[in-house]
Amino acid sequence: MKRKEIALFMIVGTGINSSDGDGARMLAQKMYSTITKIYPNKVIFFASEQSRNTIPYIEELFKLDHDEFILDEDYQIVPIESIDNFNACFEVFESKVWEFDNDITNEYQIIMDYTSGTKTMSAAMACCGMFYRKDLISVGGDRFQGQVSSGTEIINYQNLYQIYDRISIARARRYFNSNRFMQCIDLLERVVDVRFNKDSFLNICKSYYSWDIMDFENAYEYLKKADLSHIEFIEIREKLKKNLTALGMIINSRSPNLKNCYILASLINNSKRKADEYKYDDAIARLYRSFELIAQIQLSKYNIKSSDVDISVLMEKNVSEEFIEYLKKTEEDGKIRIGLVADFLLLNELGDKLGKYFVQNESKIKNLTKKRNNSILAHGLESQTEEDFNQFLEVVSELAHKLDKDMSRFLNETTFAKFDLIFE
Repeated sequence: MKRKEIALFMIVGTGINSSDGDGARMLAQKMYSTITKIYPNKVIFFASEQSRNTIPYIEELFKLDHDEFILDEDYQIVPIESIDNFNACFEVFESKVWEFDNDITNEYQIIMDYTSGTKTMSAAMACCGMFYRKDLISVGGDRFQGQVSSGTEIINYQNLYQIYDRISIARARRYFNSNRFMQCIDLLERVVDVRFNKDSFLNICKSYYSWDIMDFENAYEYLKKADLSHIEFIEIREKLKKNLTALGMIINSRSPNLKNCYILASLINNSKRKADEYKYDDAIARLYRSFELIAQIQLSKYNIKSSDVDISVLMEKNVSEEFIEYLKKTEEDGKIRIGLVADFLLLNELGDKLGKYFVQNESKIKNLTKKRNNSILAHGLESQTEEDFNQFLEVVSELAHKLDKDMSRFLNETTFAKFDLIFE
């Protein structure tokens, strides 16, 4: 593996009592000490017009040590015009970071020394180093009258892992709220601060990812593992508890109707999340499945399975012979399998309220399903719009609430939690 070359970024101050040159000489000595301890391949001095006069003194110190320090070979000088303008300083540092990071001839490890210079320059360099994850150093040692005494200099490498962790956690919360759970998991895996309850947050993300792909069993198991007592989850704790209840019903309920209603609510909320991401074709595909499921759940109350219709049950329910003959046309391999329209027409034959709703709104519903069938995710090449989604959602929501009087509760308990992004 090719060894990285070291580029040392240094802010050049003017030193104390710079009018007589003594301050500049003292500063040069300290900077020389840092350079010789790090031994970089290249030094980049960021200097104002006044402070660049310090650099010749650094050259002299190299000569006294029988060494050379040559402009454009060993070091560069980058001028800074606005030493008290944070943004201007940051942009100068940033441009050099980009230059060295994109050098195709050498791979550089950038070390940024923010010890000298104005407070604004130091703050800008520290922020730039943190933003681009560069090594940050400051020079300390024994102090006399506020200054580090010559010969006592110690290079302090700043360990920023806690700050990087906070940035990762903040980004993870934003990804979480955007339903980007895999990206959230990737970020959390990098967090090393043991004080943060990483494992529980990971389990919540893994639960939601599993739930989003309708893997209810894994979603339930992951969410059970999460310790919700930690303060990091205070704003979403109650919602997560409701989510756990809902998943528990899907996995453990002995009532097929209750289980299916929670699954239906999960599907509807899934479609809303896709619509929030402007993925309307995806969203409508899930609504269409919700539409089918509503009919299937209702038919199951009559002991009828749309994937294998039992004619004897229909006869017991006094379904007309004409309609039974209509259904028999779908028979294949000895089974009668019926789709969405036939499901609701059968419910109408049974005198069911959902079937009656379908027949009363058949023209509107068929127009919606036609658009769905023309979707690129169904049988056509058309893209669906927000208006198409909202119209479809209105019908599905109305039917869902007719299906079960507690549907509002099911929808609430299967809605994903969101963090309050205070720092946005």
